[in-house]
Amino acid sequence: MQRYVQIASALRARIDAAEFDTGTSLPSIQLLSRAYEAAPETVRQALAHLEQEGIVARRQGVGTIVLAKSRDLRWLRLPSDWDGLVTFFDALEVQRLVTESADRMPELHPEEGQALSAYKYLRRVHSRAGEPFCVIGIHLSAEIYIRRPREFREKVVVPILAQMDDVEIGTVRQTLRFDVADPEMAKLLDVPIAAPVVVVRRTICDPAGQVIYLADVTYRGDVVRLEMDLSPP
Repeated sequence: MQRYVQIASALRARIDAAEFDTGTSLPSIQLLSRAYEAAPETVRQALAHLEQEGIVARRQGVGTIVLAKSRDLRWLRLPSDWDGLVTFFDALEVQRLVTESADRMPELHPEEGQALSAYKYLRRVHSRAGEPFCVIGIHLSAEIYIRRPREFREKVVVPILAQMDDVEIGTVRQTLRFDVADPEMAKLLDVPIAAPVVVVRRTICDPAGQVIYLADVTYRGDVVRLEMDLSPP
């Protein structure tokens, strides 16, 4: 991980912990440079990184002002059950289709289920109020796709699957990991290169254990939050 990304992450954590309140100034570049044992230019890169995330604003003659905690920007609550997954997509819109292909097979892990003979692959960008927030690559059963091709091409896939009486849902899995945006993902999501992202993989199987839907989703890290109820029964 590049040094400026490490410094940005450290400052983000200190802002979230209320060490620096909203509306106050961060220490000067010189002080931060000494504190993190980094060159002033590296600190400037870190502050520019946070500024593009909307967490701080740099003002000439004033310094760097804290605008918001990163968690205050996280409006997207990732679903943790089937009903939540279906309703999760209500506020989403498909911004644009990036890739469409009928000859791409998914790479499945053994625990995810059995592959079908053919899939339709769709890769697109989802947005909210015109702002891109995730890139999703979907492998959908070709046999299911041909039943409603226009809808699957133009709308969000999961709610359509949930409404289809002739499609049986068996197991649904979701895993997530944290990463940073590569140049292509940064461009599609309109974030800086190496900005934090959350990568989610979702699989939907039929009752026979065959994967009818696989999605690899990359979310902007500054909009995502995950809530889980860990209360004892």
